[in-house]
Order: sequence, then C-alpha cells, then structure tokens
Amino acid sequence: MGSTVSSEVAAKSVCSKLCVSPLTEAGFWLAGFVTLTGLVAARWLEPVDTALLLVINKSLACEQLDPWMAHLSALGNRPIFWLVLSVWLGWRTVQRWGRTRTAAKQWLSSLVVIALAIGIADGISGRIVKPLLGRERPPQVVKTLRLLPNFAGGKAKAYPSSHAANAFAAARVLHELAPPKALWWVLAALIAYSRIYLGVHFPTDVVGGALLGLTVGAVLVALLRRIRCSLVANQEKRKGVKQDGAVEASL
Repeated sequence: MGSTVSSEVAAKSVCSKLCVSPLTEAGFWLAGFVTLTGLVAARWLEPVDTALLLVINKSLACEQLDPWMAHLSALGNRPIFWLVLSVWLGWRTVQRWGRTRTAAKQWLSSLVVIALAIGIADGISGRIVKPLLGRERPPQVVKTLRLLPNFAGGKAKAYPSSHAANAFAAARVLHELAPPKALWWVLAALIAYSRIYLGVHFPTDVVGGALLGLTVGAVLVALLRRIRCSLVANQEKRKGVKQDGAVEASL
C-alpha cells in the first residue's frame, strides 16, 4: 500500500512542476502578440514592413527557389506529410513505452493535441483577428511585388498569417513530443519565410502568426503534460497495486 501512495505523490509532484513552465511561456508569447498587434493596427511599422517585404520578395528571390518556396507554403496541405508524421510519432512512442496500452494512449493524445493546436491557431487567426484588423494583403497595396503566376496566396485578410500560426503551434507541440526537435522549428520558419518570399504576407503578418502559434502551442503543451502525467500516474498506481498484491501473496 505504501508503494502505491508514494507513486501517486511522486507523479503529482512531477506534474505540478512540468505544467508551470509552458503556461508562463504562453504568457510571454501572448504579450508579444498583443504588443505587435497594437503596432500593426496603429500602422507604425508599415514603412519598415514594406521595405523588408520587398527585400525578401525581390532582392533575395530567384527562379531556382520559386518552386521550393511554393511547395513549402503548401506543405501543411499534403496528406503524405501528416501520414509520415503520424507514423514517426507512433514509432517513437513505441520505442519509449513499448507495445502497451499506455503507448497507444500517448500516441493518440499526441495526435489530438497537434490537431487542436493547429485548429485553435487557425481559428483565432482566421476567424477572429483577421476580420478585426482587416489588413489587406501585400498584392492589394504594394504594386511592385514579384508574384508567381500560378500561385494563389489566399483571399483572407493579412494579419496574422495563419500559415505561420499553424506551423509554429505544431512546432511547439512537436518539440515536446519527439526528435529531431530542431527540424520542427526549421520547417516552421521556412513555411513562414515562404509566405513573405511569395509576396502574400508582410513580415509582421508572419511574426504575429508565429507569436500566436507559440502561445497556443505552449498552452496545449501544458495540457499534454497533464495528460501524460495522468497516464503515468495510473500506470504507476497499477504497478503499485500489483506489487502490494505480490507481497501479500508471499506472506
């Protein structure tokens, strides 16, 4: 009986420590997002924003990079990407937990949290903030952009970039789940950069989207840690009960 109680106490202690940091992090990212949103709404950054957009869209652009940037921008719409990612997460979960019910629950909870992160980030950016600010996309206000003829950048408003929000929300959760951790951040950064390169977002749109995505991702990481702690605590409790039963049987 003592081993069961000690396992529960240890699990709760670990959970309380793990769940503080992501929420503090979320507050930091949210403060940055709110600040930048205010600056964008006041139009204080427009001259610098436009100048940086033209540097990336024209001065740093070349025909060899065009198809790569278009593919990166559309990466989240490729079913094969999500299939490979799901298989990878499943394999990493089995490596860590073995072929157990806990592993299956961990894998499913990981997929659900990733889907929630993307869905919430996309919903807040596309259905709440964009209509509120009503910022036009670069092609509507900057006449000297370099645009790809067969690439459609979207019809919604500009700020914040939903692509960047979704990518960084997913990256924050994936950083928690499985290596290679650097890869998730590189992919998120490249997806965000591609939106500026292709001329469909201002740099502040992308930075705002990234800050929003990081906020959502950090909150859901806290949720994911609670789920994992609960699963581990239940597993430890079952182990403790079995050990107590074995001791009693030996007596």
